[in-house]
Amino acid sequence: MNVQLFWNLLSKVETSTPATAPNFDTKEKLSKLFTENETLKTLYPSIDANVLKTLDEVSEVLKGEDAKKRDIQLHKLNKDLLTKTYVFAEKLTALDLAYYVILYEWMSKLNDKERFTFCNITRWFNLVQNQKSILNIQPVIAISLVPPPVEKKEEKKPAAEKKEGAVEQPKKEKRQAPPAAPEPPMDISRFEIKVGKIVECKKHEAADSLYVEKIDLGEAEGPRTIVSGLVKFIPLDQMLNRKVLVLCNLKPANLKGIKSFGMVLCASNSDHTQVEFVEPPADAVIGERVVFEKFPGDYDKVLKPATFDAVIGDLQTNADKIAVFKGDLSKTSAGPCTVKSIAGVPIK
Repeated sequence: MNVQLFWNLLSKVETSTPATAPNFDTKEKLSKLFTENETLKTLYPSIDANVLKTLDEVSEVLKGEDAKKRDIQLHKLNKDLLTKTYVFAEKLTALDLAYYVILYEWMSKLNDKERFTFCNITRWFNLVQNQKSILNIQPVIAISLVPPPVEKKEEKKPAAEKKEGAVEQPKKEKRQAPPAAPEPPMDISRFEIKVGKIVECKKHEAADSLYVEKIDLGEAEGPRTIVSGLVKFIPLDQMLNRKVLVLCNLKPANLKGIKSFGMVLCASNSDHTQVEFVEPPADAVIGERVVFEKFPGDYDKVLKPATFDAVIGDLQTNADKIAVFKGDLSKTSAGPCTVKSIAGVPIK
């Protein structure tokens, strides 16, 4: 791996990073950099050994000449990214940057069809390379978000000539397939955002930075279990009985052994040192859907990662600290949803 490039990227994401890159023998396993470098150990004290093992395996196959072995390993990574926005946490980390550096050359050589085969890696890679903090360090690889066209099947050979005197059979009329349903717009209407109330909350037993919440969304099945990385930002005593907004139609994700059935929406400043709940009005009804009048429509049954990534970037707070999508105010039956103090920042 190009350690100097990795360190330059890291210094833009983590402002406490020393200016000088560490001396690191590129023949060593990449995991050693994360387990022995004091800066990385301080920034990321809880990286799981299995996560680092996967990083080593991907790094090794990319160095080698065995394409079959490489593709098998990358398909595993592609599957792992199916339900994730980032590799390790709920924000961009050094692990994303390490993967970005080692995968850059491979990604630059793929055509659209090959990138679609590794669609989750491609989605994640495109998200990372377009982060504002690192945009001008590496040339951005042009990646199409449109699936490649389906290859046409070979035309059938003409039928053999009919024998003299043969009776011609009447041709059966082909049934025309119904027209395909139009693709829904790529906007906030695809999100199922509901008002919820945190009725239980405790720290995750296997991860110091995570809370495990029970959130009442007015559903017959009872409160949902949702895991959130908010321990560093919101004290436990301020979690209970809070009304929050929950993105409900994400595919359930296993977070450190606990299945999470949604995501609590929060606003965050650029360096991720301040995080606040996006809160509905006090009189908002538990279980009601948050809507945006300019973007009506039915939400997806299960939100695909590519749809999430394409839409979430336009969800933010405005100058009045109200949650908006492309300037359109969020609304409940009791009014708009707001944050306490940070204006003009992304929500996710």
